[in-house]
Amino acid sequence: MTTQLDAVEGLVRIRVPIERSRGDPGPEADWLWAEHLGSDRYRVESCPFFAYGISRDDVVRAVEPRGGDAPRLEDVMEKGGHRTLRMALDPAAELSHRPVQALLEELLELGCTHEALRPKIVAIDLPPEVDVAVVTAILQARLREGLILWEWADPRPS
Repeated sequence: MTTQLDAVEGLVRIRVPIERSRGDPGPEADWLWAEHLGSDRYRVESCPFFAYGISRDDVVRAVEPRGGDAPRLEDVMEKGGHRTLRMALDPAAELSHRPVQALLEELLELGCTHEALRPKIVAIDLPPEVDVAVVTAILQARLREGLILWEWADPRPS
């Protein structure tokens, strides 16, 4: 059962289990905000920081386990056309540094949005209308400068 703490403006948090080898460091799950559509279906409304293959506007199936825990992602039912990229900042860089802010502003001007997991991870949403080649060229340039590392978290829009 969703609690008031889990709901924000009609959204609920869904749990996305992370597959990893035994003993590997890292989180056991990612958490995404989603709109409940009924019948165990949810539309994703945030970007994953750790999970792969999921993007904003995807419709997923998530089942509420017994005991009132958050719904657990079971399957991506329908891709929503968005893509997800992630970037990690250079150890010497901070989110507040001017070059990082300039990069985020440049991506925003292109139509991308982002979410930050402090201190060093940024998930970037690429809507369908954004030119992927332009975004990746910008990220590659910042990679060569040593400002960031980046990866595709979900390159397929459909």
